[in-house]
Order: sequence, then C-alpha cells, then structure tokens
Amino acid sequence: MKSIQTREKDPFIIRLDRGENVVQSLTQFCEENNIMNATFTGIGAVEHLTCGYYALHEKKYHFTDYDELIEVVSLTGNVMVRDGKPFIHVHGVFTDTKNVAFGGHIVEMRVGVVLEVVLTPLQSTLERKLDDCIGLALIDIP
Repeated sequence: MKSIQTREKDPFIIRLDRGENVVQSLTQFCEENNIMNATFTGIGAVEHLTCGYYALHEKKYHFTDYDELIEVVSLTGNVMVRDGKPFIHVHGVFTDTKNVAFGGHIVEMRVGVVLEVVLTPLQSTLERKLDDCIGLALIDIP
C-alpha cells in the first residue's frame, strides 16, 4: 500500500496493490494514522471477493465468494469506532467479464490489479453499537 496526503486536512489518496487484503489494509492504515471516523470511495479490480446481503427477518448475512478478476465499478464505505478500534464498513458494485453488475456488503476483498481509494478523515469519534431490533452494530448518533 502507498498513500499520500498533500495537505494536512486533505483526504488521503491510497493505492492498494495486487494481492493486498482491502479490509485488513484499510483497517491497519486507519489504526496507524489514528483515524477513527472517515468516509472512502474506490475503484479498481479485485481477484477475490466475499460479498452479500443482510436478511433482516433472519438477522444474518448471506455471502457469496467470487474468485475471478472482477472490476470494481464503485466502492464506498465508512470508518467508525467499534470495540475501541476503527471498523471498516464497505459496500461495492462490481462487474464480471460480461459487464453484468452485482454488489452488496463486503467482508473480504483481495486486490487483483490495483485499487485506488480516496479516504476522507472526519473530525468525529462516533461509535457503532448493537441495535437488538435490527441485529447490527449501527452508528450511535447521540
């Protein structure tokens, strides 16, 4: 991973290279740079993806693994505090080799070519707390 921030209050421009685990790398970047809340977007291509959706009536996720080169058309997410650490929440839209789009909530993703991310730190320190009714750790807005 390589990153640059041209001025102190500017977003970070991050390049993740082939083979890097996206969620793990972004988490580590936030920990090393003391970023507790942020938003981010990205584009590129990945070679492994675990992506799915949340079934509210079951209160559980359903995931599908993709092990092929997939274009990242749009990646978006946020960083919020969970259990005292930066927690990456990411969704994406992807296309396969026939340009058929699909997407959802991402738990794992490995870069296949490159992933370019723009990460904008926020001044807040909001946390995620479990909402028993929904079954997810939601942003706790006072």
